Amino acid sequence: MTEMIVGILFPVLNFIGFIVAIIVLIKQFKHGGALQGILGIITCTFWTFIWGWIKHKSFALTKLMIVWTAVSVVPLLLIPVFGAAMFGEVYKLVGEISNNPDLVIKQDQQNKAAPKFKRTNPRKRLPRRNTNKTQAANGQDFNAAAMALWRNGQYSDPNKAKQIWDGAIAANSRQAEAYNNRGLAFYNLEQHQQAIVDFNQAIQINPKYAEAYNNRGNAYYALEQYQQAEAQYTKSLRLKPKYAKAHLNRGLTYFQMQRIPDSCKEFKRACDLGDCDGLQWAMQEGYCK
Repeated sequence: MTEMIVGILFPVLNFIGFIVAIIVLIKQFKHGGALQGILGIITCTFWTFIWGWIKHKSFALTKLMIVWTAVSVVPLLLIPVFGAAMFGEVYKLVGEISNNPDLVIKQDQQNKAAPKFKRTNPRKRLPRRNTNKTQAANGQDFNAAAMALWRNGQYSDPNKAKQIWDGAIAANSRQAEAYNNRGLAFYNLEQHQQAIVDFNQAIQINPKYAEAYNNRGNAYYALEQYQQAEAQYTKSLRLKPKYAKAHLNRGLTYFQMQRIPDSCKEFKRACDLGDCDGLQWAMQEGYCK
């Protein structure tokens, strides 16, 4: 909607201003002489505008000058309004793409209304169906219980998911996946610092856990610590070079850091690996070709 308003209103105001400027310029040639008119042309009608106000009473230019001033000033007043609105839309779009957890259960950051693709939260892997599933004393399968709460890239009840993974960690404190997945629960609860603590623990247990690095990057991204986020995605990709979500998330981080060419490269790489959400959005918005 914002883009539509800008696309219609600004050209109309510019056209009106152009017509009025031509009319005043003709009068400047007629009443001020060729030198005045040529100065008006050389200065792209800036001098014509000043001359018009100086002579507005003498040559009945008052109404024309008021119109010219209005159509010149109104866009300047609207730019901060529409600019802020458009920036907000871009921010939402970016948030919508970013953060697809790779769970040993998946999660999403808070969904921020955005165009038609879902946001990708750093992958926090889906719980693996290992032969060695951690079970509670009563035989409960923690992975299965947590998986039952995983919907569209996030926990439907993150508090309950946290309790499940608390139990898994109490039964076996050396499970990297359990810490990763509890980190996702904290992430869903927007307790990003606590999520980082759990991702740290998962990585300490398993230094080659690419998904946990990606998820830790998401937590830093949510905290707007983009340099730290970029470092985590890079570590994830060293371990898993064809990790589409990490390429996508690193591209989003580059976008936030105003590194648009690097961002486009990452979006294209993610698309080559099967995740084209970021590239489609960036091309639609005109950031990437």
